[in-house]
Amino acid sequence: MMKRLLVLCALALAAGLVRGQGGINDPYYALNLFLSTDFFKQYDAMRIRAENSVKDFKRIQYRYSDEEVKAVSDAYNASAEYFNQVLYNIKGDILNKEKNKYIIQFPADYSKQIEADLYRAKDFYSNTYQKELSRVTNGELNGFAILALLPQIMQYAPMAIELFKKIQEQMKKFNENMLDQYLIQPYHFKTWDEIQ
Repeated sequence: MMKRLLVLCALALAAGLVRGQGGINDPYYALNLFLSTDFFKQYDAMRIRAENSVKDFKRIQYRYSDEEVKAVSDAYNASAEYFNQVLYNIKGDILNKEKNKYIIQFPADYSKQIEADLYRAKDFYSNTYQKELSRVTNGELNGFAILALLPQIMQYAPMAIELFKKIQEQMKKFNENMLDQYLIQPYHFKTWDEIQ
């Protein structure tokens, strides 16, 4: 009995080691490489700062009328959707075989496309949420913290996209559920009501 248990343990350990050695050939490992780039670290830091600005406002929202609170929440939700669209665009491009080829052949051009999407999101954020938050709170809160991270994110975008050349075979194995679970869910900007 003990011998059988030892054999089963050895087999389980060996199976675990084989799975763990999938390395770059494993699509989950490859996706994790992409998502652990400085680009996504900074993107996530920006998301957290934006959500923290909502938390800051929610702590003092009792000072403002329902209409003012709604104006700020609507502006935030619209801005969050702009940033989320960047993620949905990346997901869609990864899943599109033709776009996939383009990304691998022209990573610098694709990186510029992501940068342009982020600049549009930043401009929208500045002109809606940041402006409305500052107006309603008379400058007490301004939501400016996330904008300071944008230059760093732009700096890291080319390196993140360049990684696609190394993982191009594994990208073919990425699927919608995988990208929803590991790209969209962890990095999307929460809605106003989701932020506690």
